Amino acid sequence: MTQPLRIALVLETSGGGSGRHALDLAEGLAQSGHDVTVIWSAVRAQDDFRSRLLAMEGVSNLPLAMHRAVGLADASSLRALKSLLRIQGPFDIIHGHSSKAGALIRLLPRSIRAARIYTPHAFRTMDPDMGGRARRIYGTIERVLAPRGDQIITVSTAEYEHAIGLGIKAQKLTTVVNGAALPDDTDRAAARAFMGLAPDDVAVGFIGRLDAQKAPLRFVEAVTLAAQHAPKLRGLVIGDGSLRQAAEEMNTAKAIRFLGWQNGPALFPGLDVFCMTSHYEAMPYTLLEALHAGVPIVTTAVGGVEETVVEGTNGFVLPTDSGASKIAERLVTLATDTELRHAFGAEAQKMALDRTVQAMVQDTISVYQAASTQG
Repeated sequence: MTQPLRIALVLETSGGGSGRHALDLAEGLAQSGHDVTVIWSAVRAQDDFRSRLLAMEGVSNLPLAMHRAVGLADASSLRALKSLLRIQGPFDIIHGHSSKAGALIRLLPRSIRAARIYTPHAFRTMDPDMGGRARRIYGTIERVLAPRGDQIITVSTAEYEHAIGLGIKAQKLTTVVNGAALPDDTDRAAARAFMGLAPDDVAVGFIGRLDAQKAPLRFVEAVTLAAQHAPKLRGLVIGDGSLRQAAEEMNTAKAIRFLGWQNGPALFPGLDVFCMTSHYEAMPYTLLEALHAGVPIVTTAVGGVEETVVEGTNGFVLPTDSGASKIAERLVTLATDTELRHAFGAEAQKMALDRTVQAMVQDTISVYQAASTQG
């Protein structure tokens, strides 16, 4: 191994994929012999993130208040971050995750000598519902801050292309695809029993936040339509959020069960089809988990799909503006064809071999080494 690096991972948000990514990365870096410190905000920290971080061996952690909204508190966060890095440093790498931490690390004074890496985990401007004025403001911020960092890591081809569209120079960009793995103790029978499924039920799962980005209402409508043509089809919603009540109210045919937040990776082996209806993504872990579990995928054409789904090979890809009826057609095709599901599942597992946490960590280390050498 080359010379160990001193690395500070900085993140404001700990929820969803960005928090999981940061912890996977921290653990992998430490196991590779590097000195890792996670600087995190307790303001929005989720319990599972906090417990995993605090139990992690070989990784230091330092809480620092950061807030999602742009405001006067950012100046205080920047001063505190600068002080913390000077006291705990020097570091070779400072790596900000998501937009707030990414902005703060690039606004640090040049006297903090370290290569600065930023992973957006989906640029805010990837939201198709964002208004024109907000899109211009956030796009300008990304474009202005880009030269102040050494490298931006995009997690999918779609996110890379979006960054180019914002006017960020290609030499500032490197794509490192997320990696995932299923728990060692996965059990299809146990997962299906937990979800209340009969042996011949065809389980179609939605896993994620129930908010506008993920379009859970489109999932509910699609499953309701599909169940009319595939009587054994059962919809499972694993997650929670602001649209849960609306989704439950739409479930008039009772074709869907709402399970709330559960251990998604452990339940994946109990699914027969994974359906993602999002309006936009960068590189969702659920697609990777579907690969590792050998589950066929029906998805809209969002970020990460190019790396995980081959149309007609391990799943079906539809335009992001597809109506529920088009999604339902693909669900019916898979629900009524056991051989096709098995064939798609086998191809998914082959694709999973290149989408591991270990590969993500090693590719990130390569970015660090190149950036620290240039610095």
